[in-house]
Amino acid sequence: MSYKPKLIALDLDGTLFDSRGSVSTRTKTSLQKAMAEGTKVIIATGRMYPSAMPIIKEIGITDPCVFYNGAIVRNPVNNETIYERGLGEDLTAEVLAFYHSMDWYIQVYSDDRLYVQDGSDPKAKFYESIAKIEPLSLGEHFWQYRTDATKLLGISQDKETFYEMARCTKEHFSNRLYCATSWGAFVEMVHPQVNKARGLEIAARHAGVERCDVLAIGDSGNDKEMLEWAGWGVAMGNASYEVKTAADEVAPTNDEDGVAFIVERYLKI
Repeated sequence: MSYKPKLIALDLDGTLFDSRGSVSTRTKTSLQKAMAEGTKVIIATGRMYPSAMPIIKEIGITDPCVFYNGAIVRNPVNNETIYERGLGEDLTAEVLAFYHSMDWYIQVYSDDRLYVQDGSDPKAKFYESIAKIEPLSLGEHFWQYRTDATKLLGISQDKETFYEMARCTKEHFSNRLYCATSWGAFVEMVHPQVNKARGLEIAARHAGVERCDVLAIGDSGNDKEMLEWAGWGVAMGNASYEVKTAADEVAPTNDEDGVAFIVERYLKI
């Protein structure tokens, strides 16, 4: 295939990162070569801006990237926010009240900070081990905390509870929330007009790149719209069936340098 993208958008967890949470030398080198030859590389992640910045700096990415599942598009060099859309105070409070009534764990992202009820909760510690972000504990005040949340995240490592949480959240809030899953444990909630596809569209337009020239790579439910929107969507070999069916191609897994395989293949580097 002669397709050569002008912009490559990458999810982080399960895509750029291997199962140990690392980026291989081969993958990092392939991305740096791509940028050196003029191809733009950006990150499109559900992670917080401060959580994603270390790998963005390590690779040397300078174009605006997508954070919080598309709720923020920001330039990683000068911190300029190009797009931002929160849930609003009322909806944030309503979701918190719903999760409290169901006795489910939830955490709040606001102003690039992470708020939880109890930072010693095993679920908070599980997330902290992944994102390398220490949360701010609010105690019982957490449930009445008023803020325009950028994103909300429900967590359960119990599969039955996780599936119930995802189903009930989608049913209860319907089209008032964009709700997606990742890690087999996370229920990610943002404004209904927000998703990675919308964020990538804004980032690509800002970079002067047409949709047809965008290649996107991802693995989780929150990547599905992005892979469908891109000119060429690639699902990782470790992706769910739902994500693979949304993609144009399936790459090797994240433990098999799937990102490097795709970059080397289409950019011939």
